[in-house]
Amino acid sequence: MFEVPDPLHPAVVHFPIVLIFLGTLISILTIFTRRGALPQFTAVILILAAGSAQFAVITGGDQADDVIQRMPKARPLIRDHAEWGERMRTIAVIAAVVAVVALAFYRARGFRRILALVTAIIGAAACYCAVEAAQLGGAMVYHHGVGQIPPTGTSASPAEATPASSPEATPGG
Repeated sequence: MFEVPDPLHPAVVHFPIVLIFLGTLISILTIFTRRGALPQFTAVILILAAGSAQFAVITGGDQADDVIQRMPKARPLIRDHAEWGERMRTIAVIAAVVAVVALAFYRARGFRRILALVTAIIGAAACYCAVEAAQLGGAMVYHHGVGQIPPTGTSASPAEATPASSPEATPGG
């Protein structure tokens, strides 16, 4: 009825990306208004972003070992992608902690806004790290063929059988 994707990393990496951007957007709104439960939503979403980022780092580490065994030349690409993913996770955790601290000072108007601004700035840094990790991950898969398995019956290496090298797989092509 329900199958767990194999490999799991590509299926879970989109959650922290979306959640960190959403949490940062809501934290920006929190700077300007007290309406609704925006500080609470910010904290919850950033906590979910940090947790899902940790899960993505774990699943990426599990998959990296297998990919490096098959494609040793991919080690630097995987290392760079993993470093940006770990940075994103760490900064997302810091943003979540600051958002929770901001909840404690919800009634203090001036300090609340300062903490909301700090949360937004830290969230923006996490967004930047997420974009870098995503670009490196996409380049690894679509330009270098890392993690892809060649079609059955061909002798091409995964680097030669990339979607970017075939005209059918390019957007608009």
